Amino acid sequence: KEDQSDFLNQVVELESVLAPEELLTVLLAIEQKIGRVRHEKWGARSIDIDILYYGNRKHCTEALTLPHPGIPERRFVLVPLCEIAAEFMHPILHKKNEQLLVECVDPLPVKRLD
Repeated sequence: KEDQSDFLNQVVELESVLAPEELLTVLLAIEQKIGRVRHEKWGARSIDIDILYYGNRKHCTEALTLPHPGIPERRFVLVPLCEIAAEFMHPILHKKNEQLLVECVDPLPVKRLD
């Protein structure tokens, strides 16, 4: 969605003892506590926390798909992802994140803020 203001995006790596759907529940509660209200799919929002990968796990339910299906199509995800995990191999596409970034056709610019 291109008709919205610029936004900040970051990627973090963490370890968790929670199962993927349990982690998602915690993350959605954090979003709600910060004040996220879901008005429009892909619309502007105050916060959006996604699980991109859960190790090499493949997971597909109505609530959660892993790895996140949008990874290869989103430059704003791939650029920061490659800063911390360029060599990580996508468990379905069998391509490293850095290769996904090279192949990404998303034309939107990503600017690093220091």
